[in-house]
Amino acid sequence: MGTKINFFSNCHTIEEIKKRYRKLAQKFHPDHGGGDGETMKQINLQYEKFKNVKFKGYNHETKKEYSTTFDPFDGYREIIDKLINLEGITIELCGTWLWVGGNTKPNKEYLSEIGLKYSSKKIMWYWHPGSFRKKSKKNMTIDEIRNKYGSETVNRTEKEQKQAIA
Repeated sequence: MGTKINFFSNCHTIEEIKKRYRKLAQKFHPDHGGGDGETMKQINLQYEKFKNVKFKGYNHETKKEYSTTFDPFDGYREIIDKLINLEGITIELCGTWLWVGGNTKPNKEYLSEIGLKYSSKKIMWYWHPGSFRKKSKKNMTIDEIRNKYGSETVNRTEKEQKQAIA
């Protein structure tokens, strides 16, 4: 029996946990050449344990401490499940934002219905968990966003692609 590795040791904030998870997924996910998938299963199990952990923080605007629980998936899984079988679209994760491009016009009402918003400047749909307030006045192109935050395309497995065609 091998020793159990704590993949999230020294993570003290929700952001650190999410960042570590993305790096580990890039390294160990079988679709990225990360091996047999057992390590990724252990990473996912440890990541999901943070659901009930309370994190303390400090709001600098209100000058008050707060605590919050962490949902490791923050709705990503549900949104991707709703998008994955739509034909002709691409789903891309840039930082903590989901971007949807491709032939979205036939599905625009559905995309809006499930909570995505349209960016006319980027000609793509986007989704982000929780609220967001822009801090900078700079408008970034989608390529600048990809370069700054990284980008990972969500792909269907061969099995899912064959089922969608059938």
